[in-house]
Amino acid sequence: MRILLALLLLTGFGCRKPEPLAPPQARLIVRFLDRDAVLDLPAVPNPGPWRLMNTGLWEPLEVRWKAGVPSIGAAVVGRTAPDWVLLEGPAQDTYRVVMRGPGPEELALRNGHMDPDERDALALLGVLWALSWVRH
Repeated sequence: MRILLALLLLTGFGCRKPEPLAPPQARLIVRFLDRDAVLDLPAVPNPGPWRLMNTGLWEPLEVRWKAGVPSIGAAVVGRTAPDWVLLEGPAQDTYRVVMRGPGPEELALRNGHMDPDERDALALLGVLWALSWVRH
């Protein structure tokens, strides 16, 4: 009987509804070649420069913000990234952002199941690139 009473008390306290989280007021999306890094911010950041850690060095990041709720900022980075990146905001706060989207393994698997017409077009494109490279 004591065990049933203890289980009843534990399930009663363990089944509380989670407290709702405040919706993000700003979202920064950094687009890489293969995936995106999305950073939800509780408040709109102060205007100023953003930086990205790339190969151990901080590089400036050009962010374009769109008005609205949430305010959305986007930046495009022309390199493949690891599973996470470091960003530094205008107030010099550092954020570790985990990448979203399919990883290299999923992309390789997806590309292995290409339509035969797409595979032929990609092969033709590769041959044309090789011929233009040899010609120069």
